[in-house]
Amino acid sequence: MDEYSRILIEEYIMNHSSKKSRQLGRLLELSYSMATRPTDDDAIFLLKVIRSEKNPELKEALQELDEYLFS
Repeated sequence: MDEYSRILIEEYIMNHSSKKSRQLGRLLELSYSMATRPTDDDAIFLLKVIRSEKNPELKEALQELDEYLFS
């Protein structure tokens, strides 16, 4: 996964305090360690976030996260 994508997602997480940002933070942590496996619910959540994202750069970063975690 591209480091720039991680930075964009981290920036989003730091600027938002919501359930969405907390879940994205957990998934981003998984991308660093892969100590545990993401669940099917994680995959569904991430797909919903990607579909609804309006910022094209963040959307691309989230797609990279999805490919990295679930491919």
